[in-house]
Amino acid sequence: MNTDPDAYKLLQTYLSEENIYLKGPERAEFVFKDECLYCFDTPFSSGGLFVSLHTFTGVCGRHIKLLAEKTSSRIFLNIQKFVELSEEPKDKKPCLKFDNEQQQIKTEYSLRIYPLFTVPLLITEGADAGIPQICDEIIAHVSAELQQRLNSGISEWDGEERMVAKSAEDLVQLLYDGPPISTSDWECAQCGLKENLWLNLTDGAIMCDRFSQLAGIKGNGHAKAHFESTGFPLVVKLGTIENGDGDIYSYNEDAPVRDLWLGQHLAHFGLDIKKFHKTEKTTLEIELDANLKHEFSAIQEEGLELVNVGGPGYTGLINLGSSCYINSALQVLLIVPDFVRAFTEELLLRKQPPEINEDFAAQLAKIFVAMKSGDYSREDNKHGAEKEKGIRPTTFHRIVGRNHPEFSTAKQQDVEEYVRFLFEKIEACSDLSSENPVTAFRFRLVTRFLDELSDCVRYSFRTDNILSVTIPMDLCKESDTVVNGVRRKSVTLEQCLAAAFEEEIIDDYFSPVLNMKGRAKQHQRMGSFPDFLLLQVRRFGFDWVCGTQHKLDVDVHVSEELDINAFFSTGELQPNEKSLPVDDTASSAVTKNRLRQEPNHEIVRGLLSMGFTENAAKKAALITKNESLQVAIDWILQHSDDTDLNDPHPMLTKQSTPPPTSNQGQNASQKVRHGKGHYRLRAFISHIGSTPNSGHYVAHVKADNGQWHIFNDEKVAKSQHPPKTLGYLYLFQRAT
Repeated sequence: MNTDPDAYKLLQTYLSEENIYLKGPERAEFVFKDECLYCFDTPFSSGGLFVSLHTFTGVCGRHIKLLAEKTSSRIFLNIQKFVELSEEPKDKKPCLKFDNEQQQIKTEYSLRIYPLFTVPLLITEGADAGIPQICDEIIAHVSAELQQRLNSGISEWDGEERMVAKSAEDLVQLLYDGPPISTSDWECAQCGLKENLWLNLTDGAIMCDRFSQLAGIKGNGHAKAHFESTGFPLVVKLGTIENGDGDIYSYNEDAPVRDLWLGQHLAHFGLDIKKFHKTEKTTLEIELDANLKHEFSAIQEEGLELVNVGGPGYTGLINLGSSCYINSALQVLLIVPDFVRAFTEELLLRKQPPEINEDFAAQLAKIFVAMKSGDYSREDNKHGAEKEKGIRPTTFHRIVGRNHPEFSTAKQQDVEEYVRFLFEKIEACSDLSSENPVTAFRFRLVTRFLDELSDCVRYSFRTDNILSVTIPMDLCKESDTVVNGVRRKSVTLEQCLAAAFEEEIIDDYFSPVLNMKGRAKQHQRMGSFPDFLLLQVRRFGFDWVCGTQHKLDVDVHVSEELDINAFFSTGELQPNEKSLPVDDTASSAVTKNRLRQEPNHEIVRGLLSMGFTENAAKKAALITKNESLQVAIDWILQHSDDTDLNDPHPMLTKQSTPPPTSNQGQNASQKVRHGKGHYRLRAFISHIGSTPNSGHYVAHVKADNGQWHIFNDEKVAKSQHPPKTLGYLYLFQRAT
């Protein structure tokens, strides 16, 4: 590589400026070298990635000017990666394993100076200013994407979190009379191997771990053999100890673990934990690296011969490990114009660079713009093998789920709960220039309550974004589908809706008009019809024998068109209706003890999703004082034989008169759109698995031309037979 005189001169000019000060990244500092700050270009993209030596932020060639103008960054490390495929071995046999030797990744580094950033310079230039050392530190530094995964202590490939080792606190350590153990220069006591070494925290034996062809790691498995012969379970990988932690494994638990007493355990062998420095990758880092490499290999379609599609609106999202619920939700929301208008490139570009990697609205805009552009869509492989395309939503996942006990993890989640959570964050977003896009989904629900003794009526209101219906098992019939010799049951979506809006009888109701007990009735209606109707079919019941959730094996027949106009009500008192007065005594009691006497909505919703009745769910929440969903489940299981389990709780019966109009719910006044209740099916998310928090989610979306497409993570293809009867979350658009 020849040094360009103009670029070299420009570099020297920048370095001579009095205010220039460059230093390498701190150990805990993020280095964003995986993708562009403003788009999803990576080092594999044409031109590679330009990482600022000023801010350690990476940008592509299209956005380097923007970063330079906003941060005064002028000196960049250019990283370009290329996939090189070797010839297939002549004796190749069909197998499932991934052969790492079949695919090599070549990386090139060069120094770039803005605005002459197309001219490469040797990274050895600028030695007087320490530039070569800074470049080396950036290259060696753990990338921000990998660091974000490692910080959680979770492997995103299996969703498991490192727990504290059961044997750690009371670990028995034997008297050690062997040679002094140093903080470096170790070797296996059995074979002399000098890498992939583990220290047994019971007896101080240093042994090698197993060999891994995929990760390119040497080893003879002596550490595990030592455990099998001694029963000493806890080991720590030498070379990974730093900042009071390390790569620790428990053989008797067969899992990576945490050791909160690691310093004490090392001190037993005369080792000072503060003197250790990290020199090797942890098992999790190796695992993630191996999986990242594996993702570049072609993924075979299973089942039907589907035709891959690409282009604007047909961009796949790479599975980070149990992130299919995120991917399917975003694919469905992308067809809603309100979301495309709200989260634009303009919103992204007006953010300052330090904000973007931590800002919710910016990340949502970044991912929607990229998905809509088609720049990262998977294309048909017409010219031989090429790297797989798609968007890796790592930062989006981190920002959306930040501080949430479930969505911040790598575990599988319920897609309906995630969409609700996403809507809540969007509604709290303050920097949208257009109308809040959630308004496109919001609708008003009307509850009509009738006191039969006095024939008086009251209407109450609330708003929601997702209409949730249960499957009426008593209305199900046997379908033509037979699975494992068992004929599946079937029901229509219209029957599910009718059951959801049917009248509910409340016995033993105390009438505030006649001051005596009688009966009351109530039912719900749609108070408005949104532009887009999200409809959840609760497919999960509760197994009383096993005490677990299970999926209902029912086909729900969904027509391409849906008319729900029959379920509409204005919520206005009709000329022949009398208004039900308020029971002041009960009303004041409710106000005084509101938190204590009202069932927690989230607990009730969780119990309903398991198949419990609404009365049982509310009763369990009230009696357990809204402590938690698990406590409520335990109470129901303990009282499953109670004959009155599904009867209304007395507290709810007394308070079942809806509150007065002035207290019709905190969200009743939220803006809604209203039109005809005639809809066409546009998308649905189906679930594969036994519970909503496990398995796999796939989205099907209908294009404007009527063609259905399947979005299975990074794979996007034309759908031959969209499984509409198996949907979990359906999206309908108002027919025009």
